[in-house]
Amino acid sequence: MIRLGIFTDPHYSSQVVTCGRRYNSRSLEKIRRAYRYFVAENCDLIVCLGDLIDREKDGETQKLQLCRAAEIIRSCPVPSVCLMGNHDAFAFTEEAFYGILGDACKPADRVLDGKRLLFLDACYFRNGRRYAPGDSDWTDTFYPFEAELQKTVSTSKEDIYVFLHQNLDPHIEKRHRLYNADSVNEILSSHGNVKAVFQGHYHPGARCEYNGIRYITYPAMCERENACFIEII
Repeated sequence: MIRLGIFTDPHYSSQVVTCGRRYNSRSLEKIRRAYRYFVAENCDLIVCLGDLIDREKDGETQKLQLCRAAEIIRSCPVPSVCLMGNHDAFAFTEEAFYGILGDACKPADRVLDGKRLLFLDACYFRNGRRYAPGDSDWTDTFYPFEAELQKTVSTSKEDIYVFLHQNLDPHIEKRHRLYNADSVNEILSSHGNVKAVFQGHYHPGARCEYNGIRYITYPAMCERENACFIEII
């Protein structure tokens, strides 16, 4: 049994509110409270599903805000994995992002307690080009590694749990989903060993079951109070 602490979409920045409902500047304290909660609940792993930060007026301020979030994450005794979301990729290269958060936060696939945890990176345009600082589009997102995913799913002896920022839930509107969501979902359901998909990006949150897989989309931390969750797998 694994106790996972999960949160998504803090969109932390110095801005008080954006889009009329994202309380960006309050997210740092929400992250701090979430980490205290996860430690108190004896979680084995904490996962941020992306969009940890939001854009700022300049690069130095963006770096400062990420450093503030990283201080909370790196000081926690429970290990963390932080996926990059489209807002993170708009602000930082992958190298710079994990240079601040630390290599231990990189989303490397792993096996824990006989379960395989897969972390998918969909910060790509549908043409296969990776997002870059100043160049991303939340409605144009793509997972380019289908062949590798198919091999992992077909050969894994463990039950599989999938994590990504962008969305695969077949029941939510298309602009929030991967461009190739249908083919990725077909791979995930092909061998009956994928049990759940944990994702963010779609701020209201959603839950469904499709082809025997649970799709859990968590509400955005920047828009909700106490938007931190524990999943036992």
